[in-house]
Amino acid sequence: MDVIPLWKEIEYYKEYQRKLRAHLGEEKANEILKEALYLVSIGTNDFLENYYTLPQHRCQFREVQQYENFLIGLAENFFKEIYHLGARKISLTGLPPMGCLPLERAINIMEFHGCVEEYNNVALEFNGKLRWLVSKLNKDLPGLQLVDANAYDILLQIVTQPSRFGFEVAQVGCCGTGRFEMSYLCDPKSPFACSDANKYVFWDAFHPSEKTSQIVSNYLIEKYLAKFR
Repeated sequence: MDVIPLWKEIEYYKEYQRKLRAHLGEEKANEILKEALYLVSIGTNDFLENYYTLPQHRCQFREVQQYENFLIGLAENFFKEIYHLGARKISLTGLPPMGCLPLERAINIMEFHGCVEEYNNVALEFNGKLRWLVSKLNKDLPGLQLVDANAYDILLQIVTQPSRFGFEVAQVGCCGTGRFEMSYLCDPKSPFACSDANKYVFWDAFHPSEKTSQIVSNYLIEKYLAKFR
């Protein structure tokens, strides 16, 4: 699964700024950059696709807490850089209950395909460090409005109480077997996709369905982001 690293996102952001200023002029572009709401989600791929999958990262960071602190350092530098580039209103979402993703449940045979509590505990620990970082940066950087838009609790509620939110299936995704497929293996027109994705909490083995994403985004907007309206 290909993802864009933070340093590359900054390069794209700088390129966008150059184009925006060329199109609108310096003053108007700076106003847009300052008033825009930046949505940042961080962590899931770092842990599940890197730390827990690649042996070299487990060797480099003997304890998962060391890796957490490494990511917090990268995040801090990222936020400071986009702040100095003009960003002021930022929403930060950390880790979901990643032990409850279908992929992790599928390989959790010894626990009868239940959620992997070790991964969920890491998510809670890492999110706590992100909360600390949010507080620190809001104090250190004048005018910054960085919001900790934590989606862990609402996602856990959806996974553990799916019928409450109108879902029928939470353990597997809509695509294919729902246990291992993701990304380009999941074409909505494929005969192996379910007929009604709205019944599923997850679209594939890793990503929420559109309905789940809508529920979560509405929750975050009302609980954390309403201040930016």
